[in-house]
Amino acid sequence: MKKLQLIVTLLAFLAFNTQVKAQNSNLPQNAKPGICYERCFEYDKKIEWKEVDCSKVKQEKSKKELVKCEQDKIKLKKYQEKLKSLGYDVQATGYINNKTVKAHHKYLKKQRKAAKRKRKLERKQQRKLSRKNSKR
Repeated sequence: MKKLQLIVTLLAFLAFNTQVKAQNSNLPQNAKPGICYERCFEYDKKIEWKEVDCSKVKQEKSKKELVKCEQDKIKLKKYQEKLKSLGYDVQATGYINNKTVKAHHKYLKKQRKAAKRKRKLERKQQRKLSRKNSKR
């Protein structure tokens, strides 16, 4: 009897744990039902979700829009290859997936830190120069 109770408890725990881990990360954190969202990807900013009008979402695209989509896809694929060459775990598919989002955010964080170090070093060198000039 105790073994059966233990097995049922274990199965319930595993089922609950699976449900918690199975959350969809392809939606914004506070998504509201009935509202459409779109990922906005810019190479120098974090990826953000923006609300869009559901009635304006097109199913069919014109030739001009298709060409732009293909160009953006090629550009993204090159960016993913760049991230991969820098050591990030990314596949160059031309589509934004969770691995690309994480790698992009890590890359931006590294870039900001490097820029901050550079500014700090420049200020330090500028202070040294001003001290030398004031001693003369």
